[in-house]
Amino acid sequence: MSEDSPPLGIPGLRNNPFQARPLERGRSELLVGRDELSARWTRFIKARNARMILLIGESGTGRSSLMRCLSEETQKSVHLDMFPDSEYAKKILHEIFVSFVGFEVPSSTPEMVSRLVLETEKSTGDLPLIALDYANVDGKKLSEVLSTLVAPFERMNALVVVVLSTEQRAQWPTNLVSRFDHVDIIGSLERDEVRKLCESRMATTANISWTMPEAALDYVMENTSGNPSKVMRLMRDLVDEERANPRDVKFDPVIQNPNPGALIDESSIVSIDEILNEELVETEMPIFDLNLDKLEEEPETIYMEDSGINSMPVSGPFSGLAARNRDNKHLAPRFDKTKAKPAQREPEGGDANELWLANEPNAVLAPKSVPVVDEPLIDDQVDDYFESNEDFEQEVARSGNVEGLLGQLFEALNVPDGHSLAELLAGMRRPVIGQRESNALDVHTLRNLSKNEAVLVEVSSTRELSPSDSRLQDRLKIGRPRMSQMCNRLYRAGILSVQQRGRSRMFKLTNDARAQMVAWGIMEASV
Repeated sequence: MSEDSPPLGIPGLRNNPFQARPLERGRSELLVGRDELSARWTRFIKARNARMILLIGESGTGRSSLMRCLSEETQKSVHLDMFPDSEYAKKILHEIFVSFVGFEVPSSTPEMVSRLVLETEKSTGDLPLIALDYANVDGKKLSEVLSTLVAPFERMNALVVVVLSTEQRAQWPTNLVSRFDHVDIIGSLERDEVRKLCESRMATTANISWTMPEAALDYVMENTSGNPSKVMRLMRDLVDEERANPRDVKFDPVIQNPNPGALIDESSIVSIDEILNEELVETEMPIFDLNLDKLEEEPETIYMEDSGINSMPVSGPFSGLAARNRDNKHLAPRFDKTKAKPAQREPEGGDANELWLANEPNAVLAPKSVPVVDEPLIDDQVDDYFESNEDFEQEVARSGNVEGLLGQLFEALNVPDGHSLAELLAGMRRPVIGQRESNALDVHTLRNLSKNEAVLVEVSSTRELSPSDSRLQDRLKIGRPRMSQMCNRLYRAGILSVQQRGRSRMFKLTNDARAQMVAWGIMEASV
């Protein structure tokens, strides 16, 4: 990569999440910027409204990914992207027949078409999906093949989508294009959609959330113009480069002499030899002289007074601990049993539970019922209390500035200036970024799910879902607020877990709920 590429600041990744290949079935949560098309086509499938659609877009705009993700909405779907080498129309019908009916294919083409029409008519549930995605075929040849297939497709009760590039569309005749019900155009992504695409891909392999820097977003938009395939390839190379050089820091250039014409004083220059000579000079040490006569003399005994404090300095990593032990030993000496006063024995004939009034030798036991007399409050203390309250009330009434008094209170509590009470309370919250949260499983709620909640549980068992999923909203015929309420209810019941990814919340089936349904026998265990 060039040195002009900005840093991404990516977190720790298990692998590179950016791949140039199209999305496969079951990865619709990674499809970005195609919600409108996907939602409208999903309504056709759920309402069993047969349509013929022509999808036109440049190479790399995500046409194949859109069709593969759309196949999740129906039980019967076929996506053909390998153009046959001969007998084009017959072999295409053959592939559709094998996918929808079976391997006992009639030898006659009209019989094959009749069987397909009958199969699509009697099928129940969602509408079948037929997608023809021949990106590498000449447009003129493809138009000749589709001119033969358009009549059988019009008879089938299915959603037929033919994918074309802009070059292929230029070679199609107008009368053939007019046979289709809709002509939809898929284009490049906008700036916010590119950001969402990169952040959603990064969330698949990172444990914490990541926000794309503005400089990196500008660089990607400038070099890709929002083309999804180009974005994925560029981000793949940027991530590989940053993972290969995690500590590659760009230093500032060396500061040049601001006044190059000025002469440097030669007397101020110190040579390297002078510096080395100064370091090699050793300080003079006193010469050690061993006197053998003094070794025969007896050492002088020195007595030190016990001041209770150890004057020897303590150094090292445990110096603080040693100093505290020394001080505590001086302030609180060890308990000495010999100096402890013996406990006084109780008088004979007395009860140990009776109340003692004194420790004097002539002390007597008080009667068992001792009246308790409340001590009256001292008049001076009461007067001072009321006088202080009256002074405070008079000060508040005189000033009338309650906010000023609250400011004095905040100043006494060392509250930072410029922040309101709501901001201070909000600042105490400790956000949890990227961590998956779940609650204890409520089996009673799992047994009594509504129809829409059961659909959410079914979808969450295979993939993550968000309350903003437009295709799922159309399937349930509800809006985002209602879907968010349902997801929150399932989250509180411990059926779904939630994880924050950028600006979206992603819900997924918890392991406890999965294990409970496996125990009931309504779900297969996954290894």
